[in-house]
Amino acid sequence: MLFKKSAGPYILLTLLFIALLALLLTAIQRYFHSSEINLLTEKAEEQNLEYELVIHNQLTNSYSFTITE
Repeated sequence: MLFKKSAGPYILLTLLFIALLALLLTAIQRYFHSSEINLLTEKAEEQNLEYELVIHNQLTNSYSFTITE
């Protein structure tokens, strides 16, 4: 037999670990995107530049940032 009866908890723990890892990576990506957005908008406003900021994904804060003139 390939799997024993006790393999069930290991499969569940593996799935839980994968879900937590995905959650952690998403949170890290959101944090860094938010930091980049703050830095970009601060510097643009310091230099009195007009810009366009489009948030593409609210979960990860993926974005497009363009200086408009």
